[in-house]
Amino acid sequence: MALTTQDIHATADALAEQGIKPTLAEVRKSLGGGSFTTISEAMKSWRQEQQTEQQLQRVDLPNSINERLQSLGADVWQSAINIANERLTAEREALAVAQNKAQAEIDEAQEAVRTLESEQAELLEQLDVQQATAEQATDDATQSRTALETATAQHKADIDAIKEQLSNTQHKLELEQQRSSSAQQTADDLRAKLDEISAQLTQARESIATSDAQRTAQQAEIERLKSELADSKDLNTQKDAKIDQLTNERNALSTELANKVGRLEVTTEQLATLTDDNRHLVSENKAMSIEISTLTAKIDNAENNNK
Repeated sequence: MALTTQDIHATADALAEQGIKPTLAEVRKSLGGGSFTTISEAMKSWRQEQQTEQQLQRVDLPNSINERLQSLGADVWQSAINIANERLTAEREALAVAQNKAQAEIDEAQEAVRTLESEQAELLEQLDVQQATAEQATDDATQSRTALETATAQHKADIDAIKEQLSNTQHKLELEQQRSSSAQQTADDLRAKLDEISAQLTQARESIATSDAQRTAQQAEIERLKSELADSKDLNTQKDAKIDQLTNERNALSTELANKVGRLEVTTEQLATLTDDNRHLVSENKAMSIEISTLTAKIDNAENNNK
């Protein structure tokens, strides 16, 4: 089945509209088949588009920034602190979404692997049945060949015996013909015997013809069995190729799963780094607040002195 990215995106949209989570297995089931590798690549771009739309929907410009700039220095720093906290919270939420997305992709990959393993088991069972059928056909062909060889050997022995009998009779006939000048009665007896032998020869020839016909039929049966055996071998070859393809797809999904697990670990490390940065930022903000309070006190003292 030749699948396009547009077909896969359309199927995923349809599943989402129905309230069904568009996993790799669900998309493949709706499409009626296809390669998990192709579906996985198309679903990456589909999820990226969905995430982009969600981010655009969440965009909210800070309209209060101009008003806060006109406030006192303490209010400006407090706004900066609030913005930093909000940004940190947003980044934490984004990281949580990324973690959930990565976990969902891992779950989908595992589900795809389980599906491929199930299909591979079914193909292996079919292959066993085909191999058993091929072995039975081979045994039948061997038995037919053995029976044909036995019948051929028997017919050949019969023909040799008839030829030997004919040769002996011909020799006797020649001897009797040499004596025909002295005994007419003996000649008549020899003619009668020759007629009998001729009848036997005719019967033997008919038997040989029947044996040849049987041997031809048995040879045709052997050729038919050979053809069935060749067809079974071709079918086994196709099953092996399908199993190799499914195995390669499962290996590719396993590799992708390992890569996603690695990205999840990197994301976790980034979250820890952001947490440390936030603590450092809060510490700096406290120090700046103390410094602003000190400067405000100095300004108040200076204004009082001027009064």
